[in-house]
Amino acid sequence: MGLLRLSERFDGDEQFSVFISEISSKIPGEGITLNDFLDVIGERGLFMSCVILTAPFLLPVSIPGISIPLGLAIFLISISIMFNRTVLIPKRFMDYKISKNNVETILNGILRILIPLEKVITPRLFFLTSKTKMEYINCSLMALSAILLMIPLLIPLGDFLPAYGILFIALGTIERDGYLILAGYITVIATTIYYILIFAVGIEVIITILSYLGLHFR
Repeated sequence: MGLLRLSERFDGDEQFSVFISEISSKIPGEGITLNDFLDVIGERGLFMSCVILTAPFLLPVSIPGISIPLGLAIFLISISIMFNRTVLIPKRFMDYKISKNNVETILNGILRILIPLEKVITPRLFFLTSKTKMEYINCSLMALSAILLMIPLLIPLGDFLPAYGILFIALGTIERDGYLILAGYITVIATTIYYILIFAVGIEVIITILSYLGLHFR
C-alpha cells in the first residue's frame, strides 16, 4: 500500500495556478507514477490533491484507463479527510505510470480552467467550508462523485460531470468559497440523477430486447 500523509489544508501563499505551473518542471522525461506525482504535490493539502487528480477528466477527451486508479485515489482521500486518518492507496494503483506528455496535457488543461476561476473566487459562506458537519457532507459528496467516476460506462459526460463536482467542492474548500461548494452540490446532484436515468433507460432497453425474445419480466 502506498502512503499519503494526512494534511487537510492548502496553506501556501501563491495562487493555485502558479503552483500547478511549477509542477510541470518536476516531471521526468520518462513519465511519472501516481505515487511520485503525489510526492511532487507534497503536503500542500489533500483537497489540493483531489483537485489535481480530477484534471484529466476536465478536458473534452479523457485519457483512457485512468478513471479507476485516479477515482479510487480521490475516494480514499475523501474518506481519510472525513475520518481524519492517513490515506492508504493500493500499491498497484500508486505505481500506475503516466507519460510526461499526458501529464503536461493534463496540467495545461486544468490551468485553462483555474485561471478564469481564480478571478471570481473569494471567501464567502464560511459555514459551508467549516471543519464540522459540513466537511463531512462535502467529503461524502466527493466520495460519491469518485465512485461515479470509476463506473466503467461509455456515456456522454461520464467522467466530465463527476470530476467537476469534485473540483468545485475541493477548490471551494481550499479557497473557503461557499458559492463554489454550492456549485459542486448542484453538479453532484445533477450527475447522480443523470446516472440514475442512464441505468433506468439501459434496464428498459434490456427488458424490451428480452421481451422480443419471448422472455417477460412484468
